[in-house]
Amino acid sequence: MLRIRKKRWKIAYIVIGVGLLAVLNGAVVPRLFSETVSAVMANVFFALFVFGGVRSFRGSDEPMAPRAWWRMTSRPRAGFVLGALLVLNTANSVFGVVSGTTNPPLAGVLSTVVDALLAFLYISSSIRLLRNPPQTESQHTAHGLPHWTPIKR
Repeated sequence: MLRIRKKRWKIAYIVIGVGLLAVLNGAVVPRLFSETVSAVMANVFFALFVFGGVRSFRGSDEPMAPRAWWRMTSRPRAGFVLGALLVLNTANSVFGVVSGTTNPPLAGVLSTVVDALLAFLYISSSIRLLRNPPQTESQHTAHGLPHWTPIKR
């Protein structure tokens, strides 16, 4: 599987993914499917986009081996920030469903469920990372630089 460590490639993944999601969910899928199916597909595409990033993104000192199944980020703080943003998005979705502005209502309900599940996964991952700090590679090993040894006289 692809492993992305550099920030510029992570940003490129996010920008291209969000653009692709906007085109798919805004123009392509609604023309081909009903509103209900479009709502389901939009949430499936979003979840696949998030999990693609979770499985591909790596911290600079994180091993290249596959992550544990529960691990969402390389550091606890990142998981707490993303979880908090997803909690806010969940609240926004709940407000949309309750106020009746979401059309169809199923789209708001599905969005609420998906965002709440992702928020739970990010926050619980960060709690586990705080309890059991992960094994990390040294910066030298991660980039393939030889270990420095002093010259003997």
